[in-house]
Amino acid sequence: MASHSGLSLMSSDWKQVDILPPLETTEVQLWRIDLADATGLGTTGLNDRFAPLLAPSEQLHANRCRPGRVQDHFSVGRACLRILLGNASGLDLRSLPISTGVHGKPELPPIHGDSIAFNVAHSADTILIALTRSGSVGVDVEYYDRATDIMEVAHYNFTASEHRSLAAITDPHSRIRTFYRYWTRKEAVLKADGRGLIASLASFDIPFESVHLHPIRIGGSTDDQGKLFFVSDLTLNTEAAGAIAFESPESPLRQFIFPLGQPW
Repeated sequence: MASHSGLSLMSSDWKQVDILPPLETTEVQLWRIDLADATGLGTTGLNDRFAPLLAPSEQLHANRCRPGRVQDHFSVGRACLRILLGNASGLDLRSLPISTGVHGKPELPPIHGDSIAFNVAHSADTILIALTRSGSVGVDVEYYDRATDIMEVAHYNFTASEHRSLAAITDPHSRIRTFYRYWTRKEAVLKADGRGLIASLASFDIPFESVHLHPIRIGGSTDDQGKLFFVSDLTLNTEAAGAIAFESPESPLRQFIFPLGQPW
């Protein structure tokens, strides 16, 4: 689900940097990449500029993508991910062995005993990349799409209480904002869990109000307590919702704007 707006509102939650900081042991880093801002960086297309940073198999994948936003999302997103993982691990970004996990989530095997978890999300002209050394992490961003029948989507993907809360909202903008808050929180939790949409969005409840480090336990049974994640809303702009979920409520969240203009 995505519409067409770019990020137009800067937030104090996000820090602009020119040099990548180290990934500290306990923190969660969240990086925002604004493709709309990257169009003025030169005459070379984004795919042409960032594709050389990809592994050969990734370059082939990028070439098979539809030229334009889809191709740029993959090339820029994967290249920036490699840059960030290279910075965190100290390894050459092109040689990082990024692979696909059992449920399709990209992952990096431990390097010299050091594990770095990451997750990527994109919508419209925005890409988000989250990294941490402390447990797993999931992130999601969605721009509002007013052509989507959100009540039908909610019927099949939300819990009964969530659907009732959504149906009780009479203001159209408030309803769509609440829908995307629900959706991004749920996706962030499931992506942190590693199963993505293989697991059901309706298998757990998300609170109606804004959340910050709200505990969500999923996947439990009579013999298994499941996994506990802490989910927080992200500040983007008035036409987008975003959320991040990670394992330790003690982990500080640091939010950065990726310096696309640097000569990587």
